[in-house]
Amino acid sequence: MKKTIYNIFGCLLLLVTAMVSLTSCEKDDDSNPVLNTKNLSMTLLEPAYPTGILLDLSNSETVNLKVKEQPNYGYPAITIYSVQVAVDPAFAQVQPSEADPEVKHITLETTYNKASMDVDAMELNNAIIKLYQSANNGEDPSGKVLEAYIRVKAEVQRAEGTECYSNVVKLGNLTVAYVAAVPSTIFLSGSSVKGGNGAKEWAPTYGQPGYFYTMAYFGAGDTFQWGDSEDTGTGYSRTSSVDDQAGAGIDEAEDGSFVVNNAGWYVLYMALSVDKAKNALVSDLTVYPAGAYVIGAITGGDWTDSNPDWQMVAPATADGLWESPEFAGGGELRAYIKVPGVDWWRTEFTLFKGGLFWRTVDIPQNWNDNVGSAYSVACEPGQKLYVNFDELTGQVK
Repeated sequence: MKKTIYNIFGCLLLLVTAMVSLTSCEKDDDSNPVLNTKNLSMTLLEPAYPTGILLDLSNSETVNLKVKEQPNYGYPAITIYSVQVAVDPAFAQVQPSEADPEVKHITLETTYNKASMDVDAMELNNAIIKLYQSANNGEDPSGKVLEAYIRVKAEVQRAEGTECYSNVVKLGNLTVAYVAAVPSTIFLSGSSVKGGNGAKEWAPTYGQPGYFYTMAYFGAGDTFQWGDSEDTGTGYSRTSSVDDQAGAGIDEAEDGSFVVNNAGWYVLYMALSVDKAKNALVSDLTVYPAGAYVIGAITGGDWTDSNPDWQMVAPATADGLWESPEFAGGGELRAYIKVPGVDWWRTEFTLFKGGLFWRTVDIPQNWNDNVGSAYSVACEPGQKLYVNFDELTGQVK
């Protein structure tokens, strides 16, 4: 009996102790860290390389940046630092607050978790070249003595609203070297792309490195550009060749971009390569009539490339939905944009989380077996495929 009484008393004692401990934690405001997001500031020091020495970024390993006064988040938070660079002197005049400045700049991809950052010199070199070419109609800045402007952005890992920007420092007396390379991604922007408020990524042609394709609608007089970032800036005057096989009436606009004289949907096909002798990127654009199709089990087993019976119907506007014929059979969705002279499976897409997912791997069997069940869309007879090629979304219903 004593043993039983002792155990009950011990359990009650532990329960009371736990409740007191929890109550203390809830009221102990002094010991609980509180994230501070107000009046944040930090100071970026001038890079420590000798005055008067020419800084050759293409032949340097790193440029050390140090933040002297770090933002006070209220406790030792895990802080992520990123480096932003510009060539426009106006960048130094902007007083950043919550909003990012509108002055054109690039945020380097590499991030740091320490206030002393050894920034990759070639990454900085390439960013400065891209900014310089964007501001000077593609001119090669190699060998020129330039100035650049740098600041650091800090934020707490996985915490929104914690951004803090340093002062801007000038990197003077530096040179860069341009090395032409085929970009891994390119983007399309224009007056009718996403309502003129954004850029969309071209799809890579499967099995053909350096080739990209996209579908776009242009009204009469609409303009467009392409480039290797969402802030696209490459137009007619900086594209090596243009082959208009769709009667789009492609011309050069006053600002150097492309202008489309004849409204409609078009497939844009870009071939990128490098002229090593000239150290230059070669860009050949072909404009084709628009075409999208379904194929395979949902067509009753028809695997004919570009069968007009299974062509999708184009809408009359950029934000409209392309619509397929009713499916004749059940099975996995197989669909593609048609680029003349290119096998259909090189420009195939499926639906993934409501968006278009372009084929980038070998699919000897099907999406389910070779890519994964999440990329395999099961269809039934009588359903249709609907696609918004402007927003790159779609659904089967």
